[in-house]
Amino acid sequence: MALEATPPSQQSDGYLRIGYVPSGNNLSVAILTGGTEKDLTYSFTPSGFTRTFTENTVSDPRLTNVAVLARPGTFTEQIDVQYVVTDASATDIAYTALSEYTTGLLTLRYGVANATVWTIGQKVDSISFIAGKKRRDPITANGLFTISQTLYLTAPSVSGAVLVA
Repeated sequence: MALEATPPSQQSDGYLRIGYVPSGNNLSVAILTGGTEKDLTYSFTPSGFTRTFTENTVSDPRLTNVAVLARPGTFTEQIDVQYVVTDASATDIAYTALSEYTTGLLTLRYGVANATVWTIGQKVDSISFIAGKKRRDPITANGLFTISQTLYLTAPSVSGAVLVA
């Protein structure tokens, strides 16, 4: 008996880039490479970028049906981040870019080496947000100073968008 084909995999280490721009079209390579984009990827801790979706259920009961049917309803998307800080100065890229109540756009690129420049035709996710309150995390022995924060979405995110000129 022939074995079922095993789909290829790709490691995640080094193959994610998260860029921040304060405004404009974050799907434009000209904006992403024009000097206002801040690369946040390596500011985050290993578990410091959590993107969650919570989907509500629309109940669909029917007369005399013993099963209550259901359909997908609205959903909530939220991003929680945790990033390293030193002295909370201008050298702390995420600390500065994600100031409380700042709005902006995140561009997420998966599966391409982090060091690769933004290029026309690359597929990305685009997320509009407002940054919530900064929360200093508890200090731990043999640890790092970190801050946690929630990013609240201000528009529906776009997955699989294509970068343009």
